Amino acid sequence: MKVAVMQPYFLPYLGYFQLVNVADKFVFFDDVNFIMKGWINRNQVLANGTTHKFTIPLNKASQNKLIKEVRLSSYSAWRNDFIKLIELNYKRAPFYSEIHEWLKTLLFKREYELISDLASESIISASTLLGISTSFLFSSEIDYTKEQTKNGQEKVLNICKILGATEYINPQNGTDLYNKSDFSDIGVSLHFLKMSEIRYEQLKNDFIPYLSILDVLMFNNKDTIKQYLHKFSYIQA
Repeated sequence: MKVAVMQPYFLPYLGYFQLVNVADKFVFFDDVNFIMKGWINRNQVLANGTTHKFTIPLNKASQNKLIKEVRLSSYSAWRNDFIKLIELNYKRAPFYSEIHEWLKTLLFKREYELISDLASESIISASTLLGISTSFLFSSEIDYTKEQTKNGQEKVLNICKILGATEYINPQNGTDLYNKSDFSDIGVSLHFLKMSEIRYEQLKNDFIPYLSILDVLMFNNKDTIKQYLHKFSYIQA
């Protein structure tokens, strides 16, 4: 069984969904420390033909808090501003109408109070839209070793053992974080996923990669995106 573990990000880039799609069980790492200036509450979309970085406002966020403890700030106001941003910059995209309605449904589903809830729901909702059948879990709901003295690898190894993983898959930027032999010792093979180069037409602009999955959804039909989900390779640790 293939397992992946990642912090919940708000509408992350395509490579995140490649990881979700390849896993049998995907664990949101929500009971680890929040990462300041990371991708949990930030992302990039297209605006005026260039990259626009947006940030979801938080209430007293700190790296001393767990992700699941960090609260949103002025969510309703941010939500309205974000929808207007998307309307302004994507209204000429070929799949705007469908994805705009989907986005509003996601953001108005409830009055989110925690960034972990909003981020994880954005991933689950987008996965459902794309027909991804992966099972989602939250690390905070798994009875694994959670002591703060334990490093990230030890926590992931413990989660893998509890879930009965035979393979653990991580994005390529984790090659320096995990030791292949430590996974082999518990009968788990370790793989690192690298997204292949993927380009598509973004109106008449020069292509900008690694934007939010929202950009991919605006410019590509679902069948094409499902093909994109398989455009990756595994690299050695």
